[in-house]
Amino acid sequence: MAKRSVLKALRKGFVLGDGGNAEEARMRGYATPRVILEFPHVVRLIHQDYFRAGAQMLRAMTGGATRTRLDQQGGWGSRVEEINRTAVRLAKEAAGREAFVAGCVGPAGLAGEWEEQVTVLKDAGADLLVCESFDRLDEARLALACCKGTGLPTMVTVAIALGEETTKDGASPAACALALADEGADVVGAGGMREPQDMWEIALEMREAVDGPVAFVPCGYRTSNNNWESIREAVVIYGVEMAKFALQAKVQGMNFFGGGEGAGTEIVRSVAQALGCERVHIGLRPRWVGDREGVVVNV
Repeated sequence: MAKRSVLKALRKGFVLGDGGNAEEARMRGYATPRVILEFPHVVRLIHQDYFRAGAQMLRAMTGGATRTRLDQQGGWGSRVEEINRTAVRLAKEAAGREAFVAGCVGPAGLAGEWEEQVTVLKDAGADLLVCESFDRLDEARLALACCKGTGLPTMVTVAIALGEETTKDGASPAACALALADEGADVVGAGGMREPQDMWEIALEMREAVDGPVAFVPCGYRTSNNNWESIREAVVIYGVEMAKFALQAKVQGMNFFGGGEGAGTEIVRSVAQALGCERVHIGLRPRWVGDREGVVVNV
């Protein structure tokens, strides 16, 4: 498939993203941002694994790569341009001309620092920008304004803590979707530390609130388990379960499905198999069938 306009793909179809690539690096024994500069072959391989699984959008490992955040992670702030530029390049090398590459920004950045970061991401060749899992609407709006200044398409996902009904500054999912869409977000959606079943109603509320593209980016860990953060490897979502929600998202008119932390390459491959977009098959292919409610099961 030749690479098309990312907005055209999102508005007229359904785009499968990758998973939690920084967490995937951690599971393999590497931490960001060090892995980007000192072990670039690892980053490239992670992107390639998601690409081969079927991901149609790869997100560069830049979610925490503002100057201040990098300093907080070990004094890497002086290398902010090198880190962001290298991260995009590695994702682009894996994507070739067959997948989109997103430059990512995360919460807790100063507006001026986001401007510095997104300028580098654009210059490095990102196809779009993604503001990932912001738990405050006011902060998401600031990040969005910085991203829109580049002229690149921008996706914004909002995180609402488990057990809460609004963001930390009191905005409902519908209010977030409406405000962000009104201020220029090309795609709005739900992200953050919730497993699919606990994020589903948030994404549906956003879908009902706006006419434009909506993203659904659930966590790959079973976050309803109170101890999930200390036993992460023991509470990974089943690939077939993630695939079921991806198909339901498509049926409900959502436009993008990706995975958060814990959504490894094997989970994205299961989703791609269900959607029929697995790119390079390796291993035993499951047989997917639909039940009477249209839910896909693995047999």
